[in-house]
Amino acid sequence: MAGKILILRWAGSAYDSLGGLLELIAQEFAAQGLTVTLFSADGEGWPNRLIDVLKAGDITFALTMSGIATDLAVSGKLIWEAAKVPLFNWNCDHPSYFPSRHVVRNPFLLHGYVFPDHARYNITHLKPNGAAFAVHLGIPPRSLFPQAPLPPESRNGRIMFTKTGRDTNEIEATWRTYVPDLQTIVFAAAEELFHRPTADALPVLRRLAEQRGIFLDADSRLTMLLIRELDAYTRFRRANLVMQTVLQYPVDVFGKGWDHIASEGAQARFHGPATWRAMIEQLPRYLGCLSTNPLVEDSVHDRSFFALSAGVVPVSDSNAFSRAHMPALEPYNFAFTRERIEQAVDALLTTPAEALARTETTWQELAGPFGMRRAARQILHFVALHGMNARWTA
Repeated sequence: MAGKILILRWAGSAYDSLGGLLELIAQEFAAQGLTVTLFSADGEGWPNRLIDVLKAGDITFALTMSGIATDLAVSGKLIWEAAKVPLFNWNCDHPSYFPSRHVVRNPFLLHGYVFPDHARYNITHLKPNGAAFAVHLGIPPRSLFPQAPLPPESRNGRIMFTKTGRDTNEIEATWRTYVPDLQTIVFAAAEELFHRPTADALPVLRRLAEQRGIFLDADSRLTMLLIRELDAYTRFRRANLVMQTVLQYPVDVFGKGWDHIASEGAQARFHGPATWRAMIEQLPRYLGCLSTNPLVEDSVHDRSFFALSAGVVPVSDSNAFSRAHMPALEPYNFAFTRERIEQAVDALLTTPAEALARTETTWQELAGPFGMRRAARQILHFVALHGMNARWTA
């Protein structure tokens, strides 16, 4: 592929995680012999600077994450169409977050998703273009953790939990300001969806709403609001259950928003927020990496992928992807009950050598088919399809 790949690096994400991820994928492109230019999408006047870069005419395609610069236009035309440069927008969240970025109809904008579940929602319900694309974030190269995997005796015997918390009572208080019908719908849906993925939110909401004479379209403002609220609420509620359960274990918690959890006398330690790079540096020293998946079935959180690369045992909730592709790690996966969470953590702490051996085997099996290098290749292949990305109908 001739020309340059332009990667829009954005530093505004939590703990600069998106910036770090984009730098990693840039290294994978470079390892394939491609020329990569990182553009800093921040500071005063960055859109104008970006337009000047595109006008230079040597950019083959661009990559961004979470919708940054997807809707920039000049004289009513997207800058990507004007420059004839396809942009692959790699989204980490469900389309209900900033939905206006997920409905832009233009063949030069490729709607890509880290989670296949979200790509499916885009093409099934929003249909901005003729296709949506799923590219797993992927397992980073082990070179990111040059000391990994450390032997058990060189680790701290603890579990890392990198997560922002929130008191779900605050979210419920907002719901109580809704009109009575919506209050009834959202509270009932929240109970049904606690153990189910985001993909189930739409049929649940439609059924509950129809009982009250409201028929919901999948891409209406109301539907998007309710899915977004339920997605965030369920994630925080699950995280709270996990946190309350693991207080009795040797867990190091990195992240803000946990003041509502009573932790007096706990074995768990709360360290406050830390940068993405600091977490990467510390991860190999740990025995386990605790996480909760987004409400998806077809992939796992990047923390689990990074843990595999670091030779650290992923401890997370079980889903269809983990059961199909990481079966050896199922003893360390859980459902959202205290008993199942305790069983997963106990399995790790009781026989750590076995857990580490299972983790290494899983990494060896998945590093190729689900590695970050493969993700980079998939993006190259998908960008090549941009000429056929348009819909037949307007």
